[in-house]
Amino acid sequence: MMAPTMRDDHRLKILNDAGGFNAQNGIMLTAWDDGFGAVRVDLTAHHVNPMQLVHGGLFTAMLDVALAMTGSFRPAPDPLIPGLTLSLTTEFLAAATLDDRYLVAEARRIGGGKSVFFADGAVRASCGRLVATASGVFKPGRPPK
Repeated sequence: MMAPTMRDDHRLKILNDAGGFNAQNGIMLTAWDDGFGAVRVDLTAHHVNPMQLVHGGLFTAMLDVALAMTGSFRPAPDPLIPGLTLSLTTEFLAAATLDDRYLVAEARRIGGGKSVFFADGAVRASCGRLVATASGVFKPGRPPK
């Protein structure tokens, strides 16, 4: 996938510094634009299972975050609020190990309307090898009232 140029938005830093699930798992938002989302994880020993393979749950989490981003972009100065997952289907295609150093998930919105959107995406190892894909249905993120 070709990533849009919106990478230096201070709003990404705010979300990356917020803590929580993404921070605990090393998921960093790297690009977010209308219809596009990308995240990266620098792999550590905490990401592997007893067989020393990166746990498939990390692939799923990365895809969940990236896909949910695709239908909820708002231009600055509005805050960035990821969408809510209604359904997510993940396909595990190849293993990843610590030798891969990092993983990147990129996603695109592929359809939908104002209340629900559809997205698909992929996780790739640092060498470009396809590791996992996913498709899902999401509600756009909305500011809390």
